[in-house]
Amino acid sequence: MKRSIEILSHLFFWVLFTAFAVMLSKLYLEAKPDAPFASHFTYVIFLEVAMGLIFFYTTFFCIPWARKKSTNQIILGTILLFLLVFFALPAIKFGLWQVMSSIIPHILVIFLAYVFRMFSDAVALKQA
Repeated sequence: MKRSIEILSHLFFWVLFTAFAVMLSKLYLEAKPDAPFASHFTYVIFLEVAMGLIFFYTTFFCIPWARKKSTNQIILGTILLFLLVFFALPAIKFGLWQVMSSIIPHILVIFLAYVFRMFSDAVALKQA
């Protein structure tokens, strides 16, 4: 796959991801206008996108490394688990629902990074 097409697909994904984060946050704020982050909407969106980038590209770029040895897979899994827990910790004071709403989207981002990597590798293998 041409590098430019791969870059454009990543950019398109992040535009959609950001739009989805904005939409879900606005829906949440309509249901709970007194939410703790209501006055910091832009900051929340920035954090969501930053965390998404961290999860996505940690997974995307480390998969080839993790394939080399099973211990590398364990290390990558441990790093991703640590990041999930680290980013979910602030939500603990608000309840289980907030923790799950913090973890589940990032698990989805990890899965999508895996899908992107598999597709990218399959296309590269087909072209070789």
